[in-house]
Amino acid sequence: MLQLKRLLLPAGSLTPECRWIVGIEAVLAGAKFSVPFLTLYLAQCLGLSFAMAGLLVAIRGCGGLMAGFVCGAAADFLGEKKVLGVLVVGQIACAAAIPHLLEFPELVAGFFLLGFFINGTAPVFASLLVRSMPITGWTQAYSAEYWAVNVGFAVTAICGGWVAAVDYAMLFYLEAGLSCGALLLAMVKLPTSNKPRRQRANRKPTPCGILRRAGHVLDRVLIAAQDKLAVALISASFLFALCLSQMTSTLPLDMELQGYSPDQYGYVIFWNGALLSLVQISAGKVIADMRKMRLLVSAAVISGAGYALLSFTVTPLWFVLICVTIWTAGEMVDAPVRSTVVSSLAKSGSRGRYLGLLTAALTAGYCFGPLLGGWLLESFGRIALWLCTGLLAGVAAGIRFAVARRIERRLAT
Repeated sequence: MLQLKRLLLPAGSLTPECRWIVGIEAVLAGAKFSVPFLTLYLAQCLGLSFAMAGLLVAIRGCGGLMAGFVCGAAADFLGEKKVLGVLVVGQIACAAAIPHLLEFPELVAGFFLLGFFINGTAPVFASLLVRSMPITGWTQAYSAEYWAVNVGFAVTAICGGWVAAVDYAMLFYLEAGLSCGALLLAMVKLPTSNKPRRQRANRKPTPCGILRRAGHVLDRVLIAAQDKLAVALISASFLFALCLSQMTSTLPLDMELQGYSPDQYGYVIFWNGALLSLVQISAGKVIADMRKMRLLVSAAVISGAGYALLSFTVTPLWFVLICVTIWTAGEMVDAPVRSTVVSSLAKSGSRGRYLGLLTAALTAGYCFGPLLGGWLLESFGRIALWLCTGLLAGVAAGIRFAVARRIERRLAT
């Protein structure tokens, strides 16, 4: 047991500050009781149609998409701890309020804000991790973060199912309560990052000056979007997210068409989470010193192969689990390395904006991926779905390969 603990949580790999950041992020991930059951809550408790429930979940995704840009920039300008505090308070307020929202316009506003506050913490935590570890330890830090999020979400899915069987509203109240605990830990344990204030001119700006200042502020917020290498790399991550989203969107539909029961799909999801929980941190130690761009290219190729293999006409459950194992191997390499490379491309004062753009791209991939996969499955069948999914991963690998040398030269300087 002691050897297993050392394997999963190596004491010497993370700084104490980094361990607190990862721990707080795990608590917040474990607090998301409502997330896996939003559509069931809307359909069963509020009586909304599946289409309206899906629209509200998509609106929640739009809130998360905007949060990637706004919260990453806010972390650069105001400091991560202040922004994190505001976001967690917003999560608490939204989670406690949603059971009392009954009208559709109220639900639209509530779900948009919930998505904004929940997804907004991703670039803030990523920026905190960069500050808490030397550059040689970033890959291990992001591996630990990915492990913590997956473990927290796995616990949430199990416990949330028990609570949902009794009362869906309790999911939101428990989410608010556990988020309060995460907020207390963050305020006590995380260091404050003070940002220097710029002196303002005493003269009142003219209207033309206001417009120029607004354009200057917009340029500063979108600084990552002006970096061609970062945009190319993040675009590849968007394509990769389109592929990964199929596991929770079209895979259950495909398995149902083949005669599998929901509990058998549950075994598949459990296997993905179990692999990530058991191997992620150790994998981070192994890949920490490898060439990052080669790892990203290999991760996309491996995952694409796993998805493409599902295109076989007959796919017994053991073969589905093999495919899941293959693409999970690519996923656990991709997640920490892409954050490490994007963090390394940014200057120290703009990492939040770079990571915010990455968060926005991943959120967009997970929002539009189910729409694309569902259209492919319905219009062209399962073989076309999984071949196109593998092809998308191959395109992502090609983009990464095309910019690999230029990114490596830039990182070397």
